[in-house]
Amino acid sequence: MPHTPLIDVHIHYLPQVLVEVLEARVDPPLIRRTGEELTLHYGGDYREEMDAAASEVGSLLAVLDRHGIDVGVLSINQPGVLHLPEHEACTAAAAANDELAAVAESSSGRLEGLATLPWQVPVAAAEELERGATLGLKGAMVCSNVAGRSLDDPQFDVVFEAAERLDLPLLLHPTVPLSVDSLGPYGITCAAGFLFDTTTAVLRLVLGGTFDRHPGLKLVVGHAGSLLPQLAGRIELEYRRGAIARTLPEGRVPADYLRLLYTDTVAGSIGPLLSAIDLFGNSHVMFGSDYPFWDPLDSISLLHDPHLKEADGDRIRGLNAMDIFRISRVAMHSDNDRGGNLQ
Repeated sequence: MPHTPLIDVHIHYLPQVLVEVLEARVDPPLIRRTGEELTLHYGGDYREEMDAAASEVGSLLAVLDRHGIDVGVLSINQPGVLHLPEHEACTAAAAANDELAAVAESSSGRLEGLATLPWQVPVAAAEELERGATLGLKGAMVCSNVAGRSLDDPQFDVVFEAAERLDLPLLLHPTVPLSVDSLGPYGITCAAGFLFDTTTAVLRLVLGGTFDRHPGLKLVVGHAGSLLPQLAGRIELEYRRGAIARTLPEGRVPADYLRLLYTDTVAGSIGPLLSAIDLFGNSHVMFGSDYPFWDPLDSISLLHDPHLKEADGDRIRGLNAMDIFRISRVAMHSDNDRGGNLQ
């Protein structure tokens, strides 16, 4: 039988041009370097350590080879350019996307890219998304808030309209959550705050009418749908009893919108992943690793879990990603272990 490619839709890439911009900053987000280690300061008490080599093309391809990943879809580290002054944000986004497109082009089909956008300048962000499409980028990242602004702000409709018209998926990824000050002292920003911020961002988009205005929008909610699979039933009951202060178009309920979303397998364990598959459907779930912040083995191991049906496995491994991100050029990994190296 033909090999189903393993496509990783959740790999972070930090362009050198963005490293240079963030190293020059004195206020978060900023980067400080110690030898080959980069410390990304996001604001509040939240920071991440990252090996500078993780964004080198040779290193990325070696990681893909080691784990039997055929194609990696790269998204630029959050928060991208969202906290830069407007003109600088537009310039830095264009340079970062040029670099990302060049990386993808040089990889012979092993790497694809998602654009970073200056969302704080919505018209410019829409224009950059269109330009990114001409470069061969497969979509874009959208963060759970734009430097504190909620995504349901009507000013962002111009970007969502462009994504819908171009049929380019948007990867919804958390950034420094609005509740960061209460999370920092215990270091639980990434463990809990990220998922809460992404979940509330989706609910605001649903209740704010974004999906009604842009019904063809493809939104990929990172991290196995965040908290939506666990809260979907509660959201439905709270809406039906009138405890949610917004009313959807007649005859529609929140579940109608949640089923339109896509997600990845960055779950950490099989239970949340199965909940995501149950909510979104097996045609809306794609493999993701969250490299370099997570070891790809943590996500690959879930593909081998006996609870995943074989039919689900092939879709999730790569077939869904090929459809959603319109990936036609797949350079197959050449090792014998096509299932992902679990050694």
